[in-house]
Amino acid sequence: MAAPTYHDLLEKTREQPMFQDLLRFLYEFDWIHNFVTTRFFVDEVWRHMPQEWRDVLLALTAEELNHLPFEFHKERAHFPPSLKRFLQMSHKLSLLRDQVNILGKKAVDPNLKRGMSPKKLHEVTNMSAVVMETSSKAGCDVIVDIGSGLGYLGQVLHKCYGYSVVGVEGCDGHVERAEKRSAKQDLQDGCIHNVTFNLQQTGEHLHMFHDKVSKALRYLKPCVHSQTAVQDPCQVDSKLKSERDTRCQAGVSPQDENPNLDNKYSGMQLCEKMYRGRNICLCNDVSDNTARTVVNASGMCPGGNESTQTSPNLPKNDIRQEYPGGEAETSHVHVDALSEERRVCMIGLHCCGDLTPTMLWYFLHMSSVRALCLVSCCYHKMSFDEETSEFNSFPLSEGCRIAYADMKRQHPGWSLRPVSLRLAAQETRSRWRAQTKTDHDTHVRHVAYRGILEAFFMEAEVGQLDRKVIRKADFSSFDAFSTSIVTGLDVSNEVRAEYLRHLQELHTRHVQHFCYVEVITCLQVLVQPVLETLLQLDRHTYLTDHGVTAQLVPIFQENVSPRNIALIANKQ
Repeated sequence: MAAPTYHDLLEKTREQPMFQDLLRFLYEFDWIHNFVTTRFFVDEVWRHMPQEWRDVLLALTAEELNHLPFEFHKERAHFPPSLKRFLQMSHKLSLLRDQVNILGKKAVDPNLKRGMSPKKLHEVTNMSAVVMETSSKAGCDVIVDIGSGLGYLGQVLHKCYGYSVVGVEGCDGHVERAEKRSAKQDLQDGCIHNVTFNLQQTGEHLHMFHDKVSKALRYLKPCVHSQTAVQDPCQVDSKLKSERDTRCQAGVSPQDENPNLDNKYSGMQLCEKMYRGRNICLCNDVSDNTARTVVNASGMCPGGNESTQTSPNLPKNDIRQEYPGGEAETSHVHVDALSEERRVCMIGLHCCGDLTPTMLWYFLHMSSVRALCLVSCCYHKMSFDEETSEFNSFPLSEGCRIAYADMKRQHPGWSLRPVSLRLAAQETRSRWRAQTKTDHDTHVRHVAYRGILEAFFMEAEVGQLDRKVIRKADFSSFDAFSTSIVTGLDVSNEVRAEYLRHLQELHTRHVQHFCYVEVITCLQVLVQPVLETLLQLDRHTYLTDHGVTAQLVPIFQENVSPRNIALIANKQ
C-alpha cells in the first residue's frame, strides 16, 4: 500500500490524543523519562520498575527488545496486563511518523549538493518541495528562512523552485559563508539575501525584524523570467527560451536545462530570480536552564540544528499572552505588511529550543506572513525556571495549559523537566530496531561506566572532571576507563591508587545491574514519541486556537532524520 501524500494528510484528519491522556501517561511512567542518565546507579532507576515487568523484560533477547516497540498489538500471554497496557498506550498516544509521499520533488544539482551530508540532502530535498506547495497554496511570493545557517535550503528553493529567499542568521560567520556559497553557485545576483538578526519576543524586536526584512526585500531584483516582468503570463515560457540568463537557472533540474514553470498548485510561474523574498533564520542555544528568552539566529546548534536563547525581561508565557486581540494589551506589537502586496512564507529547518515558539509568535503578529513550515528539535533547550519548575514557552495552547495545571494540582511537586524533553528530542524506534548486539553492548558500557563515575564523584567527593577527556577507546573495558579517569587527576600516586580501588569496588557492586540498561532504554524508546506528541500538539493547537489552519506532517524518513514532523500552517 502506497504511503499517503502530503495532500491526503491535509484532507484527512486523524483523531489526535487528548492532552489529559498524554499527561496522565507521562505522570504514571515518570520513572522512565524523568532521570539523568549518569545517575543511573545513584538513583537506582531499575527499582522503580514493577517486579512483574522485570521478570519478562530481562528474559528477552536483544532482537526481541529491538522489535518490542513495534509489536504493541502482538499477543503475549506471559506479559503482565500492566505492561501490555503500557505498550498499547504508548502507541495510541503517539503521532504517526511514517513519511508521507511528497510529490513534485526535484533533483538537486550536483554542485549544489556539495557540503551536504546525506541526511541534510534528504531533509533539504523533501522540505523544499513541501515549502513550495505550502507557499503556493497561500499565494506567497517571499520565503523567509529562519536559522538559515549556510543557506542550503534557501539555495535549493531558489535554484530548483524559482523562489527568492531572505536568510536570517544570528551568526555573522554563517552569513558570510552562505553569501560565498551562493556566489559560487551564481545565485547571489539579487535573488538570495542573507541578514544577521537575533529574534527576541518583544514588540521592539518584532519591529526591528520587520524593518530588517523589509530592507532585505528592497535589495531583491525582479527576475526577467517572472510573471512580473511579462505582461502576458503565457509569454513567460517563450521569454525563457529567447532571453535565458545563464546566471538564472530557476526550475532547472540536473537532467533538464529548461526551467520548469508549471506550478500545478497555484498556477504561479516563477523562476530562480523571481521577485520573491529571501530566507530569514533564527537559532536556539540554551546552554543552561535559566529563564532567559532571546532568539539567537544562529544556523548551527550541536547536531547541526539552529539554536535560540531567551531574553531576561519577559513575563511568564509571554508568547501566549501577547497574541493580538487577546487579553493582554499588545496591539501595539502587531506590524503591518512588509511591503506592498508581499506575502511571506516563514520556514525553519531544525528550529532548536525556544526558536519554534518564537517563530509562532512572530507568525501570528505579522500580517504579511501568510504561511509557516518548520521542523523543531532540541526541545530540552527551551528556557526553564528552576525555581518554579516551569518552561517559559510550554504550554502554549489553552487546552494544554489547563490540563497541565490540573495534573500538577492533583500531584503536587510533579512537572515535566528538561531531562524529559531531552528524551523527546532523541532517537526514535526506527533506529532502535536496527541496533546490533555489538551496538547494545557498547551502549551498556557507555551508560554503566559513566553511571559508576557519577557514583564515584559523589562518594569520594572528587571534583567533577571534564567529561570530554574520556576518549571512545577508554570504553573498551572498565580497566581502560578507570585508568583514564584517574590519570587526569592532579593527585599523588597513593591517592590515585585509592581512587582506582574505589572505582573497581563500585564496578563490582553494580555490574549485576548492567542488564537493566537496555531494558529501560527500550522503555524510553516507547515513551519518546509520547513526549514529542505532547509538545507538537500543544504548538499545533496554539495556532488553531487563533484561527490558523495547521497540520503536523511527517516529511522525512524517520530512520534518516528522527525529527521528521513538520508544523505547517496557513492563515486563511
